[in-house]
Amino acid sequence: MSKVIGGIFTVIGFILLAVVCMLYMNSSAYLEYNDPAKHLSFFETGYGPAAVITFLLLSIGLTFLFVSKEPRLN
Repeated sequence: MSKVIGGIFTVIGFILLAVVCMLYMNSSAYLEYNDPAKHLSFFETGYGPAAVITFLLLSIGLTFLFVSKEPRLN
């Protein structure tokens, strides 16, 4: 059961990582055509906490997926 939970966390973490990455690439922290005085940091845009949660989910999922052992039923 832990491999299933790890797989679910990994898939959700990867999808959230892609979404947060795309949202960050369209924010004022990354785009260069905005006024340099209006540039925001990664955490000022609000994507920092979402990225931390995403990396946490992804790392927990990968840990569960690769470390857990399930008994073989014959």
